[in-house]
Amino acid sequence: MSSMLTLVQNRLQQTLQQLDLVLAPQVEPLLQAAGAMLHTVLNGQKILVCGARERSQLAAHFARLMVGQFEHERPGLPVISLQEFPGGHEPYAKSIRALGAHNDVLFAIARHDADGLEPALKAARERDMLVVLLTSGNTEQLMANMSTHDSLLCLESNAEGIVHEAQLILIHTLCDLIDRQLLGIAE
Repeated sequence: MSSMLTLVQNRLQQTLQQLDLVLAPQVEPLLQAAGAMLHTVLNGQKILVCGARERSQLAAHFARLMVGQFEHERPGLPVISLQEFPGGHEPYAKSIRALGAHNDVLFAIARHDADGLEPALKAARERDMLVVLLTSGNTEQLMANMSTHDSLLCLESNAEGIVHEAQLILIHTLCDLIDRQLLGIAE
């Protein structure tokens, strides 16, 4: 029994160390993304959020927290979780073209690189929207396709479990940062 306990303790410690390694470089990009999102909603604009395949659940989770609340009570914020249309050849592009407006934010969440969200990113650029991309992969390659006003949260890990857990932590941290700035919480 003690060998299983040690195994579990070691696994948890390794996971925490891996999370620390991939999250530490995200502080500045996270502050930039939260600032862009807050600026958008304070100026009467909205955030559209979408996720590639299984990341659509993270996108919906983010929208629920922003429309509802995270850890602090506040008015709901204008965040819309987009759904893919069956048989669509350009994931989310039709929704973005219908709902997106100049200076709105598209928050796109992918497992790796753009992960099939290229049509959504293109549609956001057509609508002159800011883009926040949360993914893993090659930061330099991804930055080459983003504008200077966009935000890239790129996790440098190939471990699917670590990337998924880190993305959830970053989503919760975005909500917390937005709430703290919106509500003036300094603690």
